[in-house]
Amino acid sequence: MVTPHKVHFQKTYCLMILNYNGKKHLKDCLTTALEAVQTLGRSGSVIVVDNQSTEGDVGYIHSNFLQAEVIVAPKNDYLFSLNDAIAQRTEDIVIILNNDMRFDRNFIAPLLPHFENPEVFAVTAKTLNWNGDQITTGKRIGYFKHFWFYKKWDYSVQRVCLTLDAGGGYAAFRRSMFVELGGFDPLYRPGYCEDTDLSYRAWKRGWKVIYEPRSVIYHKTGATFDQVYDRSKTTQMILRNEVLFTIKNCGNSFFLLMYLLLLPLRAFRNFFEGNRPLTYGIFDAVGRMPLALLRRLQSIGKQRINDKQFFKKIKEDIEFPSLN
Repeated sequence: MVTPHKVHFQKTYCLMILNYNGKKHLKDCLTTALEAVQTLGRSGSVIVVDNQSTEGDVGYIHSNFLQAEVIVAPKNDYLFSLNDAIAQRTEDIVIILNNDMRFDRNFIAPLLPHFENPEVFAVTAKTLNWNGDQITTGKRIGYFKHFWFYKKWDYSVQRVCLTLDAGGGYAAFRRSMFVELGGFDPLYRPGYCEDTDLSYRAWKRGWKVIYEPRSVIYHKTGATFDQVYDRSKTTQMILRNEVLFTIKNCGNSFFLLMYLLLLPLRAFRNFFEGNRPLTYGIFDAVGRMPLALLRRLQSIGKQRINDKQFFKKIKEDIEFPSLN
């Protein structure tokens, strides 16, 4: 294991930024991304994957950011456009970023040394709100209770540590492992939970996800999806995908059986208790449940540890006792 504070590394890397009609974000995003590459002093590409923008974004990038490479996706497939783009790259590490962000000039250096450990799949950065006065990520843990999967942030942990998942728009990924896993699963279109799903599958392979708070990113939280979906629709989508995620990934066969048996009861109970987005999310998930179950079956035989085992690893976190 390379200790987290070292900055020497041999891996090649690139920054990959997803964009759709985000020209209003791109000045801050690309200016600070390019500055971060220059500050690192080690050559790396800055790539914008454009999801068929209709407001002149590609021309704007070509005119104002000559150092940035643009890949125009064949269609607007949300975050899933990144799967093919990443598969076609040759760099060892791909740092996936949202367009509604700006970056500390030193944010790259803390991420890369962790990948000298061959078991590391992803390293996720610390995000702050746009003004920098509120931390929006920390250590993430997962657990089961009453045949339901829960995940939560522990914002008090702001040191290098193991964590449940790497954010799909603010983390570095080992490209070979990303491709081996098949990238983000389109089961979750148009979005949400696909990044937790990816990390969860990596953990089950025996790989690791690390939280690195010395890598700092500022984020306009929710700006990308909020311009397309209203808040109630987004909430329903999140809850639908959490149901699909659980069916696809969580627990043993008995857990899955009890989860499925209790879903109708939970749907009706929450409807009458006023939590109707969860009810609608459960009903919305029904049509995709067979595919989620198929994905679950396909993963059998590829897993080295179960979820309770890596939940314990993350909770105990003996690997990084201090920041040194």
